[in-house]
Amino acid sequence: MLEWQLMQGSFSSTDMRHIWSESSTISAWIKVEQTLARTQSDAGLVPNEAVVALDGFGIGKLDQERLRQDMALVGRPIVGLVGQLREHVGEDLAKFVHFNSTTQDIMDTALAMQMKLGLATVLSDLDQLVFSLTGLIKEHPNTRMIGRTNGQHAIPMLLRTKFEVWLEELLRRREVITEAEKRGVFVQVGGPLGDLSNYSDGTGTEIKVRMAEALGLGVAEPHWQNARDGVADIVTALGALCATICKIAHNINLLSSSDIGEVCECHENGRGASSSMHHKRNQRASEFAEAVARLGRQRSEQIGELTLHQHERSGGVWVGEWLVVPEVFLLSSGALSWANRMLSDLRVDEGGMEQNLI
Repeated sequence: MLEWQLMQGSFSSTDMRHIWSESSTISAWIKVEQTLARTQSDAGLVPNEAVVALDGFGIGKLDQERLRQDMALVGRPIVGLVGQLREHVGEDLAKFVHFNSTTQDIMDTALAMQMKLGLATVLSDLDQLVFSLTGLIKEHPNTRMIGRTNGQHAIPMLLRTKFEVWLEELLRRREVITEAEKRGVFVQVGGPLGDLSNYSDGTGTEIKVRMAEALGLGVAEPHWQNARDGVADIVTALGALCATICKIAHNINLLSSSDIGEVCECHENGRGASSSMHHKRNQRASEFAEAVARLGRQRSEQIGELTLHQHERSGGVWVGEWLVVPEVFLLSSGALSWANRMLSDLRVDEGGMEQNLI
């Protein structure tokens, strides 16, 4: 359903779908192969002719049906991709394509590139959410409402206090995400065992550092082929953000219920309409923000299981990342999109809040 034309906008943002699309992912693999060859050429390992030939290959020249068939046969997409790249550069230069590399080098580096782009989108959307909450705090400096504990009326409080608690929690989530990015967005250059043993002349470390610089990524030593804590930290941070969004959206929906009626989402003709009860104005933004955030948080919990590699590589857990990581990014973007719509359209009924104080 995440790919349905009808439904995809309900679960993810357009920008995030582009980052994790099949086309963007394959293009990232190609870019990693091209950057690897260019970096190796600078170190004198690959002739410049191979670099020029590889740079002339784009996704438009890829036989995607053949790639799908190779994937079904091999169980890894890079084998088929490399085969087509080698055909493109010609027999004399073919051996310099994917030189000293392995499938996980290419896919992990591309994953890091996509996570970096995805996190930039998340932080931008989160900043908009922070902006909206800050505006609500300024707009309602002295608005009073009844506080509620354990589902019961407690004592009066300021509405701004509720907003400030949410704001500070979101800012803490932002800090955790930025810290996780520093620990999880790395280039992967190591070869079959991750230890650069294919580079007998000792140039492996130089290649890794130059690749990282070229792609704007960090360097992990000795490698992260079977150390997935960085990926897990990023996914877990997104799951925690989803938990906060879920809580905020759930509370907004409660406050907008007919029995409380202290806030509501901005009404426009047809929004939140019921097919059978025409008097209703269902609060769709808070509803979807809560639902999608719940899914993002729940999906993120699977990443811990996927860190349990055996020995130097374990496909049984690595393959699971291919699904879980993109889905958490997609669902996080959807939750943020709905939350931004919810708060930017939020209307506070100060009279209703005063009435509930009586």
